[in-house]
Amino acid sequence: MRATLALTLLLSCCLTGILSNATMDPQTSGDMVGECLKENGVTEQDLADLQSGKVKPADAKDNVKCSTQCILVKSGFMDSTGKLLTDKIKAHYASTNQKAEIEKNLERCSNVKGENACDSAFKILACFQGGQ
Repeated sequence: MRATLALTLLLSCCLTGILSNATMDPQTSGDMVGECLKENGVTEQDLADLQSGKVKPADAKDNVKCSTQCILVKSGFMDSTGKLLTDKIKAHYASTNQKAEIEKNLERCSNVKGENACDSAFKILACFQGGQ
Protein backbone atom coordinates (compact mmCIF):
# COMPACT_ATOMS: atom_id res chain seq x y z
CA MET A 1 0.00 0.00 0.00
CA ARG A 2 2.86 2.37 0.83
CA ALA A 3 4.32 1.72 -2.62
CA THR A 4 1.01 2.66 -4.23
CA LEU A 5 0.90 5.87 -2.22
CA ALA A 6 4.48 6.65 -3.23
CA LEU A 7 3.64 6.03 -6.88
CA THR A 8 0.65 8.34 -6.66
CA LEU A 9 2.77 11.03 -5.04
CA LEU A 10 5.46 10.63 -7.68
CA LEU A 11 2.88 11.07 -10.40
CA SER A 12 1.45 14.16 -8.81
CA CYS A 13 4.85 15.68 -8.04
CA CYS A 14 6.76 14.86 -11.21
CA LEU A 15 4.39 13.87 -13.96
CA THR A 16 1.42 16.23 -13.67
CA GLY A 17 0.45 17.98 -16.84
CA ILE A 18 1.75 15.87 -19.66
CA LEU A 19 0.58 12.57 -18.17
CA SER A 20 -2.84 13.46 -16.81
CA ASN A 21 -4.22 10.98 -19.30
CA ALA A 22 -7.98 11.42 -19.42
CA THR A 23 -8.48 8.26 -21.48
CA MET A 24 -6.45 6.01 -19.19
CA ASP A 25 -8.09 4.73 -16.03
CA PRO A 26 -6.18 5.18 -12.75
CA GLN A 27 -5.58 1.42 -12.35
CA THR A 28 -3.97 1.12 -15.80
CA SER A 29 -1.95 4.26 -15.21
CA GLY A 30 -0.80 3.03 -11.79
CA ASP A 31 0.12 -0.38 -13.22
CA MET A 32 2.16 1.27 -15.98
CA VAL A 33 4.00 3.47 -13.49
CA GLY A 34 4.60 0.49 -11.21
CA GLU A 35 6.04 -1.53 -14.09
CA CYS A 36 8.40 1.26 -15.07
CA LEU A 37 9.58 1.83 -11.51
CA LYS A 38 10.14 -1.91 -11.02
CA GLU A 39 11.96 -2.28 -14.37
CA ASN A 40 14.34 0.48 -13.35
CA GLY A 41 14.83 -0.55 -9.71
CA VAL A 42 13.34 2.60 -8.19
CA THR A 43 12.82 2.14 -4.46
CA GLU A 44 10.38 3.76 -2.06
CA GLN A 45 13.38 5.56 -0.57
CA ASP A 46 14.32 6.99 -3.99
CA LEU A 47 10.81 8.40 -4.28
CA ALA A 48 10.71 9.65 -0.70
CA ASP A 49 14.06 11.42 -1.08
CA LEU A 50 12.87 13.17 -4.24
CA GLN A 51 9.48 14.09 -2.78
CA SER A 52 10.92 15.43 0.47
CA GLY A 53 13.53 17.53 -1.28
CA LYS A 54 16.38 15.53 0.25
CA VAL A 55 17.38 14.81 -3.35
CA LYS A 56 16.97 17.74 -5.72
CA PRO A 57 15.61 16.98 -9.20
CA ALA A 58 19.00 17.94 -10.67
CA ASP A 59 20.56 15.18 -8.54
CA ALA A 60 17.97 12.48 -9.29
CA LYS A 61 19.40 9.03 -9.89
CA ASP A 62 19.53 7.64 -13.41
CA ASN A 63 17.03 4.91 -12.52
CA VAL A 64 14.45 7.54 -11.55
CA LYS A 65 15.09 9.42 -14.79
CA CYS A 66 14.78 6.21 -16.81
CA SER A 67 11.49 5.41 -15.07
CA THR A 68 10.22 8.77 -16.28
CA GLN A 69 11.25 7.96 -19.82
CA CYS A 70 9.67 4.51 -19.56
CA ILE A 71 6.36 6.05 -18.47
CA LEU A 72 6.41 8.57 -21.31
CA VAL A 73 7.24 5.87 -23.87
CA LYS A 74 4.51 3.52 -22.59
CA SER A 75 2.07 6.45 -22.64
CA GLY A 76 2.92 7.02 -26.30
CA PHE A 77 4.20 10.54 -25.65
CA MET A 78 7.92 9.90 -26.31
CA ASP A 79 9.93 7.60 -28.53
CA SER A 80 12.75 5.37 -27.28
CA THR A 81 15.39 7.94 -28.27
CA GLY A 82 13.96 10.59 -25.94
CA LYS A 83 12.12 12.60 -28.61
CA LEU A 84 8.84 14.02 -27.37
CA LEU A 85 6.00 13.12 -29.75
CA THR A 86 4.37 16.53 -29.72
CA ASP A 87 1.77 15.75 -32.42
CA LYS A 88 0.48 12.79 -30.40
CA ILE A 89 0.35 14.87 -27.24
CA LYS A 90 -1.49 17.71 -29.00
CA ALA A 91 -3.97 15.25 -30.54
CA HIS A 92 -4.55 13.61 -27.17
CA TYR A 93 -5.41 16.92 -25.50
CA ALA A 94 -7.13 18.57 -28.50
CA SER A 95 -10.62 18.38 -27.02
CA THR A 96 -9.78 18.94 -23.36
CA ASN A 97 -9.69 22.01 -21.18
CA GLN A 98 -5.91 21.46 -20.83
CA LYS A 99 -5.25 22.07 -24.53
CA ALA A 100 -3.92 25.64 -24.24
CA GLU A 101 -1.71 24.85 -21.23
CA ILE A 102 -0.30 21.71 -22.86
CA GLU A 103 0.47 23.57 -26.10
CA LYS A 104 2.16 26.39 -24.17
CA ASN A 105 4.29 23.89 -22.25
CA LEU A 106 5.13 21.96 -25.41
CA GLU A 107 6.32 25.15 -27.07
CA ARG A 108 8.48 25.94 -24.05
CA CYS A 109 9.74 22.44 -23.24
CA SER A 110 9.68 20.16 -26.28
CA ASN A 111 13.23 21.03 -27.34
CA VAL A 112 14.78 20.44 -23.91
CA LYS A 113 17.58 17.93 -24.25
CA GLY A 114 19.51 15.96 -21.69
CA GLU A 115 22.64 13.84 -21.77
CA ASN A 116 20.61 10.80 -22.88
CA ALA A 117 16.98 9.76 -23.46
CA CYS A 118 16.31 9.24 -19.74
CA ASP A 119 17.78 12.60 -18.79
CA SER A 120 15.82 14.30 -21.57
CA ALA A 121 12.54 12.80 -20.33
CA PHE A 122 13.22 13.90 -16.77
CA LYS A 123 14.26 17.42 -17.82
CA ILE A 124 11.22 17.81 -20.08
CA LEU A 125 8.89 16.94 -17.21
CA ALA A 126 10.77 19.29 -14.91
CA CYS A 127 10.23 21.99 -17.53
CA PHE A 128 6.50 21.19 -17.62
CA GLN A 129 6.50 21.71 -13.86
CA GLY A 130 8.09 25.14 -14.31
CA GLY A 131 11.54 23.93 -13.34
CA GLN A 132 13.29 25.47 -16.35
